[in-house]
Formats: sequence, structure tokens, C-alpha cells
Amino acid sequence: MKGFSLLETIVAISILVLGILGPLAVATQALSRASITENEIIAYNLAEEGLEFIINKKESNSFSNISWLTGIDGSGGCHNANGCYVDALNGTITGCSSTCPFVKFDSSSGIYNNVSGTDTIFIRRVLLEPVGSPPASDERRLRVIVSWSERFGPTRNVILTHHIFNN
Repeated sequence: MKGFSLLETIVAISILVLGILGPLAVATQALSRASITENEIIAYNLAEEGLEFIINKKESNSFSNISWLTGIDGSGGCHNANGCYVDALNGTITGCSSTCPFVKFDSSSGIYNNVSGTDTIFIRRVLLEPVGSPPASDERRLRVIVSWSERFGPTRNVILTHHIFNN
């Protein structure tokens, strides 16, 4: 017999296709995971920045001999159920009405903020919660939650928690 039969040709093409699709699927999965990891790193850094900003504000209040939660709890709105958002670049704390806004990225400076640039996929929310029952007057639980949605995946969160004290 000369040449290939139809069955041999189909088997050869199937093996060739599987040989190409297998590595392609692995590469696609690796790229997807790399994107998720990149977003997790950005979210963690945004959460850390929010945490440090609130702690610094509390310390600044203490050094200025004003109430330790001034600008954080009342006008800052971090005590309400929706929380607040911080803009470390401009030094502001703003209460969230229903949801906090998307964090923006300024590509010219490479800085994340809430004023200029294009919206990112990240939302940063800061919550200041009483601790204990009845609540202690000199302690608050500080939670920073950064949420985002992957392109074809579920909403993800990074949550950092810290306790601050009036000392």
C-alpha cells in the first residue's frame, strides 16, 4: 500500500493538535496566574498604604495634643458602615457614601491615588471598629479591605487588620 489511509491521517493530525494544545493550555494558565499574582501584590501594597496612613494620622493627632481619632472617625467617616477611603498623595480621609470609589493610577507619575489618573480595578475601603463589649474607649480595630474583580474570575479581597490604641 502506498500513501496514508484516511484513518492514519486523522490519527496523525489528532496527535499533532494535542501536542500543540497541551503546552498552549499550560502557557495560558501561567499567564492568567501571573496577572492574578500581580493584582494581589498591588492590592496588598494599597492595603498597607491605607493602614500606615491611618496609623500615621492617629500618631500625628497624639503629637499635636488633639483627640487621637480627629479626622478619622467623624469627618473622615471611617466609623460608618460604608467606611472611608484614604488618599495618601493628598493627605485626605473621606467617608464613602454607599461604596468607595475606584483607586486611580496616574501613569505619568506611577502613583495610585483618588484624584487624578485612570480608574483601576481596585477599591480600597477603611473601617474603624470598636473593640469589646462594651466597647473600649481607647482601642479600635482598623481594617483595610482592597477589592477587585479579575477579568474572568470572582471578586477577590486583601484584608489587613491592626489594632490602634489611644496612648
